[in-house]
Amino acid sequence: MVLLSLLAQKDMYGYEMIEQLKQLSDGYLQYKEGMLYPALKRLEEKEYLKSYWRDSLEGPKRKYYYATKSGLSQFQGQWEEWNAFQQVIRKVITHTSERTQK
Repeated sequence: MVLLSLLAQKDMYGYEMIEQLKQLSDGYLQYKEGMLYPALKRLEEKEYLKSYWRDSLEGPKRKYYYATKSGLSQFQGQWEEWNAFQQVIRKVITHTSERTQK
């Protein structure tokens, strides 16, 4: 879900995704290349994203990824499930917290 969320915003190459996730999560999400690229490959096999090569001013060509229409739809579904899950957990924790404070 987090990879699709990044690619829903803009096309990105692997290292850029790693750095963006690290920054946005205040260092909590630290993907390694050995984790990222197999995940990207699986998403590409499911046709949730596609890739292309682009020249770089700072070295060799970079492989960029972007979310497909199917990937954006998948992300939207996961986002809705995540929100529903958070609401349920918040309700349970709030109820438990209120009972333990009495």
